Amino acid sequence: MRISVNELFRAARRVMLATTVAVVPALFSQTVSAQAAPLATGKITGRILDGASGQPIAAAQIQVVGTTLGAQSGVDGRYTILRVPAGTVTLTVRRIGYGPKSITGIVLEASGAVEQDISLKSAELQLAAISVTANKEKGSVNDALNAQRNATNVVNAITAEQIARSPDGDAAQAAQRVSGVTVQDGKYLQVRGLSERYTTASLNGARIPSPEPERKVVPLDLFPASLIQDVTTAKTFTPDMPGDFAGANVNIRTREFPARRQVNYSTSFGFGDRVLGNALPFAPRAGGELFGNAASNRQIPQAISGANFLGSVTQQQYNQMARQQRNVWSPSVRNGGANGSFGMSTGGNTILGKRVGYVLSGNYGYSEEVRADERYAVGNQGANNTVVPLTELRGQTGRSSAQWGGIANLSTMVGKNSRLAINSTMTRSADNEARTDRGFDENLNDSIQRTTLRYVERGVATVTGLGEHQLSDRNKTAWSVSYGNTVRREPDRSDVVYARTPEGPYQILASLDGARRLYFDLQEDNLTGQVDHTFNLGSVSSQNTLKVGAYYRSTERTSDAPIFAFITRANQSVVQQSPDVIFGEAQACETCTSINVQPIGQAGSYSASDRTGAGYLMTDIGLTDRIRIIAGARVEQARITVAASTQGGFTTTSELDNTDVLPSLLVNSKLTESQNLRFGITRTLARPEYRELAPVTFRDVLGGVSVTGNSDLVRSLIDNVDLRWEMFPNPGEVLSVGVFAKRFDRPIERLEQATSGAYQARFQNAISATNLGVELEARKQLGFLGRWAEAFTGFSNLTLMQSSVDLDTLGGLTVTDQTRRLVGQAPYVVNAGLTYSNLSGSTNATLLYNVVGERITAAGVVPLPNIVEKPRQLVDLSLRFPVRGNLSARLDARNLLDARYRFMQGNLEREGWNAGRTLSMGLSWRQ
Repeated sequence: MRISVNELFRAARRVMLATTVAVVPALFSQTVSAQAAPLATGKITGRILDGASGQPIAAAQIQVVGTTLGAQSGVDGRYTILRVPAGTVTLTVRRIGYGPKSITGIVLEASGAVEQDISLKSAELQLAAISVTANKEKGSVNDALNAQRNATNVVNAITAEQIARSPDGDAAQAAQRVSGVTVQDGKYLQVRGLSERYTTASLNGARIPSPEPERKVVPLDLFPASLIQDVTTAKTFTPDMPGDFAGANVNIRTREFPARRQVNYSTSFGFGDRVLGNALPFAPRAGGELFGNAASNRQIPQAISGANFLGSVTQQQYNQMARQQRNVWSPSVRNGGANGSFGMSTGGNTILGKRVGYVLSGNYGYSEEVRADERYAVGNQGANNTVVPLTELRGQTGRSSAQWGGIANLSTMVGKNSRLAINSTMTRSADNEARTDRGFDENLNDSIQRTTLRYVERGVATVTGLGEHQLSDRNKTAWSVSYGNTVRREPDRSDVVYARTPEGPYQILASLDGARRLYFDLQEDNLTGQVDHTFNLGSVSSQNTLKVGAYYRSTERTSDAPIFAFITRANQSVVQQSPDVIFGEAQACETCTSINVQPIGQAGSYSASDRTGAGYLMTDIGLTDRIRIIAGARVEQARITVAASTQGGFTTTSELDNTDVLPSLLVNSKLTESQNLRFGITRTLARPEYRELAPVTFRDVLGGVSVTGNSDLVRSLIDNVDLRWEMFPNPGEVLSVGVFAKRFDRPIERLEQATSGAYQARFQNAISATNLGVELEARKQLGFLGRWAEAFTGFSNLTLMQSSVDLDTLGGLTVTDQTRRLVGQAPYVVNAGLTYSNLSGSTNATLLYNVVGERITAAGVVPLPNIVEKPRQLVDLSLRFPVRGNLSARLDARNLLDARYRFMQGNLEREGWNAGRTLSMGLSWRQ
């Protein structure tokens, strides 16, 4: 069959036409469909960091490969790229002075967000562009570029991730996991074995005012763990830090905004094995205790506050005082209950379409605790160097506690070169407790029984505004202004003592110690401002800087603690009744004559004014690519004025005025890519607490401690030397060895001596003291033991310390031990733990161990020995696991060994109690 050329062309045209008719509509429909369906996109955000120092890099150019999408990092190193096509993405980063870098394998889901931090190396150290995967980059940034490795000084930190894997409920519990850190009374930090006077605390970089009457240190149990991003403990001084610490400066940083909007809810339920279902004494409520805001009927009655006790007071006025007084003196006994908490938070980086980072968080918790088998004793010298009790009481304390807190943090960029932020935090706690005990008092030659009802509420509120401005490649300015307010109220505390002779019944003690009411109120306002300017010397990537700055803090504190004794002249049948009857309506009628109210002459108030100003100059210079010198000095001037008065009419004013130069020299050597060697020699100081400067005695209830200040106290100067080697062999692993030495000039010591069945405490400057120590820290993944151990990580830190103080004769008193350790000094601190985490990190378990060596809590005066706190073996266990979807659960167990608190003076247990084990479970949900 023959086919002509024309027929072939005609056949080809028919095929082309048919194909066009069939294919073009399909292509058109696909095009229309593609245009109708929006392109799936997401968001990439993160920070650009210097690979050597960990500092943020501004003005870096970040681009999504294959697109025109990109961003420039701001003054804080942050960047955000919007509307990035979903899928696997590659980023390139460029900055003058740094080598270019590509990050591959970033997986972005539709409508999702990825947080990718990126580190850059100096162009001098990097000859060509490099490319790494996203997973490898996350490992190098999130682990190797952590605070400890890249810090200028000696630093230890604990992060939100570590806190989440522990049963720790507040900042104090979390911080005690840090090397060399111990916690006194569950709230006061002591670092390197030094007492809390040598530790300062700040929140988001701003000093926190203290709610304690005799301490400037902040009780860190005020800050719930759920609000914390990290807790950083700086152990060496640099001139841009306040100079009044020798142990450490502890900075609590609240949570930062996440890469994408998140909402979290959490709740927990638990109990104490010595609390739940056990009959315990509890303090009756007046209203508001569950929210840390006591009702007005707890306040001092107007009839008492308005009376002229230095003049004359009529019997009718005494009766009116009793009638206006909240007539509650005795605890109620009930079975202990459960503990619970609830929290929620939300965060993101967009508000109304604007790039504003935010985090809002709040939580509330309620718990019940006990001091079981509680003992209190006051002793005196006995035969054969023993201590025999003059007063000895046994009983128990029941406590209900409420705690709530919240944060509201906002941050935004103004252009590319300025960042403004506001961080605000409010926390509040309330402890309502009742204590009952009985025993004997040799001074009274009687058996006694004692009851205390005590309600304490504490609160801290801070607002900090800060800004960072990249003025040019070589000039950067940062500033902050912070206002803090602290309150501590102990309204309407009651103390009642009954006594009896061996033959007779109990009756209320007929003295000033028989029945008392205390109305304590402390308020402190703190305004702090700081400005820092950094000049870059040489190339930007060299990180050579000259830094200058100024600092000012103004503090006003008032503390009022009036105490009144309620005395009865009623007949024998009345004084054997309960105090609610003795001071009730029947005995306080208009014509009654049995009640008398007297102020305690040694109680009173004080006010403190503190003005501290400072200026500093420091340089951070790289001598070579591996050795850096940080040197400078801070000039700090402080003037403290304390005015005190007693209810007996005595007034006094004390002043402390010093200007000090505080030099600092640090040398950091990068031995290898994973090893650092740090050396530092610095001078710091410690000032007396406000209350310690007031030469006024504050008396406690019968058998308690009366504390007297000393207007002759002077500030202490401390010379510090630190040497530390550290190695980071793999992400998440560390091995470090450090030694430190401190010499104190005129350290302040607390002395106690027994007098007439009570203890008198006073403060004196010693001549000098030394403190030497070794710190060891190790964290190692255990995969080298076999595949079965790959999910386990072991960690431990050990601090060994030795100190001596030159006491001679203090204030005319002969101390028991003139070669003893410093007060608060522990010879050793051990933390250890084992963590299990599956590959996804959704399930993990942590076993924690802690023990602190014997430490002196108060120095003894001849003939009595020192008072020491005995070691307690603490074991805690925590478990986290997923339930379903975004819901996860936790199980926590604390104090599994139920170690007893024991404060010994020779053979005498001065104080002791058991708190019991605490078990809890919780649920959390993340959207």
